[in-house]
Amino acid sequence: MQKKGEDLSSVLYIEDDSINWEIVSLFLKGQYRVDTASDSSEALNKINVNKYDIILLDISLKKGTDGLELAKEIRKVKNYKHTPIIAVTAHATREDEQRILGGACSHYISKPFTKKILIETLKKALPK
Repeated sequence: MQKKGEDLSSVLYIEDDSINWEIVSLFLKGQYRVDTASDSSEALNKINVNKYDIILLDISLKKGTDGLELAKEIRKVKNYKHTPIIAVTAHATREDEQRILGGACSHYISKPFTKKILIETLKKALPK
């Protein structure tokens, strides 16, 4: 956990379900700064303006580009080539995980997930 007064790491959570936004924001409150985007267009606009330390990405976005294609697009943006991208998805088979990690995503969490799993994955993903 960050000490009071330290800068918190910034997270962009790309998710089209506002309830999931609220849950993740509550899970990470006080430990990370969380910004949200509801689709690929909004996400790309935000990463071109802001620098995020880590990205949480829903793979099954309903509007615009799907999460796997969006991850590839994010990798093309200056300063995001090595930014951790954590796939957050209901696609939970071993084959899904391998396919997702074989793309532009660096880490994987299947839905539903616990606060503990989310925070542990963020800690593993963030460079020391």
